[in-house]
Amino acid sequence: MTRHQLRTVTLAGSLALPYVAMKTYWAAGGRAGLADGFSLADEFRRNGGPAALIRLEHHGVDFTAVLALTGVALAFVVARHLPQNPLLRRLLLAPAWAGTLLIPYGLLTALLGALGTGAEDARITGWILPAGVAAFVGIGTALAAAAWPHRPLRRGARTGAH
Repeated sequence: MTRHQLRTVTLAGSLALPYVAMKTYWAAGGRAGLADGFSLADEFRRNGGPAALIRLEHHGVDFTAVLALTGVALAFVVARHLPQNPLLRRLLLAPAWAGTLLIPYGLLTALLGALGTGAEDARITGWILPAGVAAFVGIGTALAAAAWPHRPLRRGARTGAH
């Protein structure tokens, strides 16, 4: 991995930090950015979330913040220390490639947020959406930048032969 690619992974991954901080703050009981009376744990419960996630939320651990940090950590592992063992490589690269789908998800979220559906506007304030979009696009970009040098190539593609 080149320095430029590692810098891309670092910068893109750092876009998740405001999201992680915000979600951790909310899980710890903070209210900034949330509408009065809105509770993340209650929202999970209302949407049929697993009891374990609701329990974690009540104890100050937001699973989406943990997943965001896991995605950034995976990007750094793939970028810096990808094992030579083919099975271990595949076990790390598969979720990295799958995580690149966070890019279109984040962009679609931005588009829908810009169109203003109205339903979400009452529960969160305006600065929350950009933090979430930046995290999704940032994590997806970090994973893509880390996994790209390890993509499977056709035979002869490295030498330029057809």
